[in-house]
Amino acid sequence: MVLLINMGVKFGFFLTLSLASADRDARGEARVAKRCYCDLQMSDGPFPHMQLEQLYLISQNCSLKLNKQQFNEPLEITAYVEQKLNNLVQRINEFEKEYDGELYSIISYRIIEIEIAELNELLNQLQEKCWRNNDERTYLDTQAQNITNKVDELEKYDRLKVIQEHRKNTILKRSLTSCQNALLVTPTPYVTTQPGSCSFGRLKAVSYPRSSMLNHFGTSYPYGSWGKDPLPAPGKEDQHWLVVLTSSNRFGTKIRVYSSYSKLLTKGAFKDISFQTYNPQGPGGVMYGDAYYYNCYNLDKLCRFDMTTQNVISATLPFAGFNDKFPYCTLASCYVYTDMDLATDENGLWVLYSTTFNFGNLVVSRLNTTDLSLLESWNTTLFKRSASNAFLVCGVVYATRYASPEIEEIFYMFDTTSGVERYDLKIQFRKVLPGIQYMNYNPQDKKLYVYSDAYVISYSLTFE
Repeated sequence: MVLLINMGVKFGFFLTLSLASADRDARGEARVAKRCYCDLQMSDGPFPHMQLEQLYLISQNCSLKLNKQQFNEPLEITAYVEQKLNNLVQRINEFEKEYDGELYSIISYRIIEIEIAELNELLNQLQEKCWRNNDERTYLDTQAQNITNKVDELEKYDRLKVIQEHRKNTILKRSLTSCQNALLVTPTPYVTTQPGSCSFGRLKAVSYPRSSMLNHFGTSYPYGSWGKDPLPAPGKEDQHWLVVLTSSNRFGTKIRVYSSYSKLLTKGAFKDISFQTYNPQGPGGVMYGDAYYYNCYNLDKLCRFDMTTQNVISATLPFAGFNDKFPYCTLASCYVYTDMDLATDENGLWVLYSTTFNFGNLVVSRLNTTDLSLLESWNTTLFKRSASNAFLVCGVVYATRYASPEIEEIFYMFDTTSGVERYDLKIQFRKVLPGIQYMNYNPQDKKLYVYSDAYVISYSLTFE
């Protein structure tokens, strides 16, 4: 009797079973032999066990060659060379002190000569070891690739997909563990950010320009400022403002106000509000709390222009340079009348300037928005003329410099909370035009508003 089982579709082999022929005893009764035969025929041929053994031998050989002591020898020789060099330097210094032109000096010279010879021998050994280890590394790289290829070949015999399922199970277990750990973490309750606090880290990157357009007065007005009030009056939440400078890029005569950003983009309806007294000087003004703050024309004073009543108050900024004494600069030229730079952030209203008492270095002061008195001040070590502009985010000053006609770089920061000062930020961002006459951060939408050679531009900021 022959039993044929075809399992080639799923397992790739045929199994044939047969029973031995029956014998009869003396009484003529049938007796079945207790023997059976199995013939296994695999569709992919026999399993390559020789190849598997070869793979094992290769891996074993790699393990033997990957001798830790062998790769540590160059490190030991290097340490010995360093010690010899120190001894040699010490010996030469002693020789210089003891030199008398006679026998003792000759003996010292001979000792130095011997030590140099020993040092050369050690360096030759080190070079030889490095060459040998490089050869071993190349050999091990090749063998590792061979092992990878052979494992890939053997994997095709895994008809039941055991290896693949094992990998999937491992990934699934890791995901499950991660999920369980996440469930065990107590969630941080949501807290509404209050003025003067920050829920994010330091500045990490600046986006490509999010918006860019020529100001509505044209290219004849390369100096100006624009933005959005971070602390708007009711009904003015989407209001945007624009100030351009006339008369040699020195002072402004009016503020142009748009009820929304779309009106600004489409050159829609606007309202011009003129300055009756104390015109603004320079492009460093900002809007905050429905008032426009700026450097009063031709004075060492700050001014506050109320947008509703149009009343102006002024106050002297103690010892501040003005009228182009401490402007922002590039390597080629300076931005005129940028001595006093107003800024906004989560902590309120600031002014960036310089004094002779701080040797022309940047001074940072937080302002009282009502009477323009100084609440706090910090002297930095940044020479103001070495920066092309600056802004604040959460009490941290960031200064920029001109890198190329297309790139500006944020290179400096000063943290008013900790006093930490750094010159190595290297945060670069793309410019639309070479010059940047104005920039200010708005804590409400976390955008950087920039006025660049008559163009109004905005950027998004990314934080750690």
